[in-house]
Amino acid sequence: MDEQAVITALRHHDEKALGQLIEHYGDFIQQVVLHNLPTSYERGFLHDFENRCYYQVWTKITSYDETKGEFKAWLGTVVKNQTIDYKRGLKGIFQTLAIDETYLASDQVDQIKDEIDYNELFAPLSETERQVFNLYLIEDLTPKEIAKTLHLRSLAVYKHLSRGRRKLKQEVEQHDF
Repeated sequence: MDEQAVITALRHHDEKALGQLIEHYGDFIQQVVLHNLPTSYERGFLHDFENRCYYQVWTKITSYDETKGEFKAWLGTVVKNQTIDYKRGLKGIFQTLAIDETYLASDQVDQIKDEIDYNELFAPLSETERQVFNLYLIEDLTPKEIAKTLHLRSLAVYKHLSRGRRKLKQEVEQHDF
């Protein structure tokens, strides 16, 4: 199904078109969402963000005008705006939440973090990749903050994260963990 057919079918609320949208643009939507979610906490809501974005496309497809631009640009704008709106909602929840009266599992997470041997876990990584992963996973810094700390460009941090993930995934596959 080509792009125009997907758009037409979405306008007619054909559920198969939604599947085609996910198949053809799912990776793009995920990239836009991840680009707008800098912290690991926010990225924990990735699937919720994506589902909300698909729903927005489903309900707002009639507002897409081919004469004003490409579908992918319109889609990226819808996803970006939905992500920003959802992040505002998350901030609102935390502003009204009485933290001193709520049980937080952060002590348990810290305990688990203390029990993990990161040197062994990150052994397949280069020294720079280890530093990036430590700052990203343990210190919970954003890629922008990591770049500033290590005097790297943001793009380099993303590349180190990507290559490191690939190496760790290969290591897991080799040892059947």
